Amino acid sequence: MHKNHLEPVASLPPIPNSKFIKKFGRSHKEQDKLPVNQSNTSYAPKEPIENDPHLFDLLLNDSLHFIHYGKTDSTVTSATVEKLVEKLTREMNYDFLMDFFFTFRQYLTPIKLCKLLISRFRWTLLEETDERQLIRIRTFVVIRYWLTHYWTHDFMNSHTLRFMLCTFLTQLRTHPAILASPRNERIVNNLRKIMKRQRRFYRHLDTDDQQREPSWTGKLGRTIRKSTSFSMYNHSLLCKPFHVDLYHSKLFSLIIHQDSYKSVVLKHRSEIIAQQFCLIEKDMLQTVSWDELIELRWRKKGSSTRHSVSQDTDLKGVELLIDFFNKTCQWVTCEIVRSTLLETRVQVIEKFIRIAFKCYQHRNYSTLMQILLGLQSPAVTRLERTWERVNQVQKDLLNQLKELAKPFKNWKNIRDCMTKATEEVTESFAVECVLTQSLKGFERVDGCIPFLGLYLSDLVFLAELPTFIKSNADTNNEDYVEHDKKLCERLCHPLVNYNKFRITASVIKHVLTFQVLSRAYKFKIHQHLFTQLQTVSILDNSQIREASFLCE
Repeated sequence: MHKNHLEPVASLPPIPNSKFIKKFGRSHKEQDKLPVNQSNTSYAPKEPIENDPHLFDLLLNDSLHFIHYGKTDSTVTSATVEKLVEKLTREMNYDFLMDFFFTFRQYLTPIKLCKLLISRFRWTLLEETDERQLIRIRTFVVIRYWLTHYWTHDFMNSHTLRFMLCTFLTQLRTHPAILASPRNERIVNNLRKIMKRQRRFYRHLDTDDQQREPSWTGKLGRTIRKSTSFSMYNHSLLCKPFHVDLYHSKLFSLIIHQDSYKSVVLKHRSEIIAQQFCLIEKDMLQTVSWDELIELRWRKKGSSTRHSVSQDTDLKGVELLIDFFNKTCQWVTCEIVRSTLLETRVQVIEKFIRIAFKCYQHRNYSTLMQILLGLQSPAVTRLERTWERVNQVQKDLLNQLKELAKPFKNWKNIRDCMTKATEEVTESFAVECVLTQSLKGFERVDGCIPFLGLYLSDLVFLAELPTFIKSNADTNNEDYVEHDKKLCERLCHPLVNYNKFRITASVIKHVLTFQVLSRAYKFKIHQHLFTQLQTVSILDNSQIREASFLCE
């Protein structure tokens, strides 16, 4: 049936020369992962399906065995991994391309993806039709995108992956179809050049990183952990707090009874304080990586970090943001209850309301939520005499901000505000900026910091959904020839629940868009205040309650 069927390669060909060993050598562990030559075994196991280009003949039609679409549109809801690769290279859909490469590692190894893309390229060489030539170009685009955007994640530390792709590209140089077409030859040569360029660039970058000074976020993490207390805010939506009491009772008593205590927020304008919070949040947000979000790393580390504090381990990324969020919530409460004079307490509350409003104006939804949660803590809300003295205009403003932050309908109000902000920058542009480490600035957009807790909760919810689902299609209902039927049986494993991963990728793209938007903040750093807000001193929960009762 398939006269031009190319003999599939069951194992990698011999290494061409010693230069390859030196340049693309592999470790002993990775050698074990390579396909075994069938001639060396006493039996003939089934050839891995990803090595057989003929599988793409079977996948030409959108059979229910392999793919399902949404009822109202052409959105993929589930598919086999092979069908996903076929669709990835059949049409140039940039959104599908981005979503696939963000999430494929959850259901497919990079090694198997590389084998499937190689088989797809081989399949296009079986016949010289216009359709196959287009798919060949699209497959080249997919491989190029993978190399240029995910080299550090997939290729840099995998000798096997680099060796596999380089060997294939070397073989292609002598393929008749490649030699007969200058365009095909350019495709192969371009991929080889990209691999060499990436390898050379990141080898140089890796050397520079080893000599580079620690980033300020690392220093910030160490400084925060050396602050007066490491307790977290009980009402935080981001993680369960841990408690480490570093206060001596005499010191606590001295601090609480200081009638002259004046909060730092009363010493600076609300606008300046809000600006410094925007800059702090911006720098922390830049340390969040797309892969830690997909892998939910902050949850995996959570069990150890909640019960112990390591002076040597630097917090970064999501963990740093969670830690800062919780501490700032508690700091707001502390600044109020530590002000033992009634008039001073009223001033501090009104000041925090104005700072929260400034954060809202600057679209810093993280600090906005921190202040609102601090103002609504039990230790503050119980201060009835204090709240009676708060200016009614300030109370009305606070009520409007609280309306925005209501959790009803899955936090609809604040979600709508954040979604509107992301529409100012195209997601594809934001992803490109982050993955290629571009530092492009913005002149016509305003900065924005997300309330990250909502997106983290979305990712946790999505992670609980099944990765694979069963196909309801019946093989006997379709007229397969014997060879196709056997191949189909090998393909009919559970389908990838692609809805799960498409929505996951959408959440990731939103966060990356906020990373890019946050770069628009160009406020001046007030170094002393900036440092003070990074290293706030806070009381633990029992001390906050005691201080609250001392106030009223």
